[in-house]
Amino acid sequence: MPKLGRISEVLRPSPQYEATQLSFNEQEAFVQQPETAPGTLLQIRPFKENQGVVDGAGLLQSVHDVTTNFRGKNTSDHHTFEVWFDEGKIKFYMHAATEAAADKFRRRVGNNYANSEVFPVENGAAFPIIEPKEYVAGAWLEMEKIPYYPIRHHNSEGWETDPYGEITSEMLSLDDSKVVTQVVFRPAKQSWTDGDRFKHNSIDDLAHALRQGASVGWFNPRTRPASEKDKQAAKTIEQQRGEQAFHVNIRVVAISSNKDEAEARARGVAGMFRKYYNAITEQGLDDTPVWHRKEGKRARQLRQHVDRMATREWINRRMIMTVDELAGVAHIPNSEIETPNIDWRYTQRGDRIPADAAQYEQPMASDRPEKQQTEQGGQDNV
Repeated sequence: MPKLGRISEVLRPSPQYEATQLSFNEQEAFVQQPETAPGTLLQIRPFKENQGVVDGAGLLQSVHDVTTNFRGKNTSDHHTFEVWFDEGKIKFYMHAATEAAADKFRRRVGNNYANSEVFPVENGAAFPIIEPKEYVAGAWLEMEKIPYYPIRHHNSEGWETDPYGEITSEMLSLDDSKVVTQVVFRPAKQSWTDGDRFKHNSIDDLAHALRQGASVGWFNPRTRPASEKDKQAAKTIEQQRGEQAFHVNIRVVAISSNKDEAEARARGVAGMFRKYYNAITEQGLDDTPVWHRKEGKRARQLRQHVDRMATREWINRRMIMTVDELAGVAHIPNSEIETPNIDWRYTQRGDRIPADAAQYEQPMASDRPEKQQTEQGGQDNV
C-alpha cells in the first residue's frame, strides 16, 4: 500500500463489524412490547409448497397503494418484511403501519401463499429481546449505483437459485443468539423513472447515454463506442419504465452473548446480499457496518440502529426497487430453501392441528364458528 494510503487509513479507518454491549438506561433489557410498538406485527408460518419469489412479487403488487397530498407529495405509509433467527428458529414477519394495512396483508398473504398461517403478534415481544450482557453488531445495505440500474432478480439473467437459501443459512447461530434482516418498503410514485425536470436524468436519458458510448481520456478526450454490454444494460434499464416500484431500506442486526458470534453473523448475513449483483448492469448491494472507532459513539450508533429497526423507521436512502427486485430481497421462501430450523407450517387448511399449534394463543372455541374450530388457529385471520 502506498505511504499516503497507509496514513489515510490510520487517520480515517474503514468501518468494520465490531460488536458492542449497549446500555438501556434504567431498563434491564431492551424489550419492544406489541402494545407499545407502532402499527401491527404479523407473523407468517408459510406452507412449503408455494412459488416463493413469484408469489412474493404478486403480494407486493397487491399492496402497492400510493397516496399523495394536494401538492403531489408521496405520503404513503411504509411497512416491513422481516426474517428473524430467534429461539433457535428462522421466522417470518410483516409489519403493517396501520390496522387497515394489517388486515389487507393478512388477506393478501392468504391469497398469494395458500395454506400459510398469518396471525398478529399479541404476546411476547415485537422485536427480539436484547439482554444487557449481550453484544450487538449491525449494518445497512445501499445500492452501488443509482436505482435505475436494477439488481439481479427472478426475471433477470443469472437467477438460478434463491439467494435466500444462503442468507437464511448464514443467519443460523447459537440457540441463544438472535439475527434480524429487515426490509422497509414504501410505494413509489409512477413517475419515479422521470428524473428531475431540468436535469435530463430520466431513465430514458440514461439509456440514451449508454448507447452513445463514453468519453475517455483527460489530455486527448475521445468517445469510446458503446459496447454490447452497454447496449444490453441500456435495454435492461429501459424495461423498468412504467414498472411499479418501492422506496427501500435494508437493515441487519445480530445479537449474541458471544462477541465474535455477533460480529460473524452480522458480517456474514449482510455480505450475503451481494448475491443480488447484476453482472449486466453492474448493480449490487453494498453493506455498511454500524461503526465508530470510539466505543461510546459506536454504542450510541448501534442503539439508534436497534431503535430504528424496532420502531420500523423509514429513512430516505435514495434506494428504489421495482416489484421484481424487492420480491427478491423480501419474500416468503418455499421448499427450494434447504435451510434447517425454518418455522414452516406443515398442514393444509382443514387438516388436523399440528403438534406445535399450542404455542400460539387461540380464540376460545365458543367465540369461533363451528367450521373454523376444526382448522388450525389463525386461519380465520388469513
